[in-house]
Amino acid sequence: ALNMEVPMKVHSPIAPVAMASRPLGLADWRLYLASALFALANLLVPMALHTIPDAGQIFLPMFFFTLLAAWQFGLFAGLAVAVASPLLSHFLTGMPLAVMLPAILSIAVALALVAAILSARTRAVSLPGILVAIAAMQAAGFIVERIAGMPIEKSLTLLRMSIPGMLIMLFGTYLLLRAVNQLLDRANRADQSGKS
Repeated sequence: ALNMEVPMKVHSPIAPVAMASRPLGLADWRLYLASALFALANLLVPMALHTIPDAGQIFLPMFFFTLLAAWQFGLFAGLAVAVASPLLSHFLTGMPLAVMLPAILSIAVALALVAAILSARTRAVSLPGILVAIAAMQAAGFIVERIAGMPIEKSLTLLRMSIPGMLIMLFGTYLLLRAVNQLLDRANRADQSGKS
């Protein structure tokens, strides 16, 4: 078996960073706290951005914290945020519209699945891995749009519109998770040296 874990030593600002924590299991109370906080963020950020025309399609705010939760805390957290966020938003704000819920849920679940699998497999935060998760999200969106009968031209327009959001997801997720995991690694090392 291949050892795909990345050592914590980092020299490049774009080098992969090893994950300093493991995915959270169903019996871990932190799973529920993290999922609730990320779902809340997925609710509040889109509300703040909806003063900008087409903000949902441009910035993809409903998916950013799903990606973060899945990558850092694992499959259960990612799926909880992927499902809870659109449903909470719909019931509290009316957005997304009920007709859009199945598509958004499908896309969010695909993103959470791929991100959690890549994170668990590599145990690292990397730009290529995050890019693959975002590409999987877009592929799921394209498939859902085909099933719904959306013209390809409209799908391509939506894809072009979402480039800023994909870039924010790619670099924002990488930079946030890189910083979090470096801080966690330092805290873990300090804790270990304090015990010895």
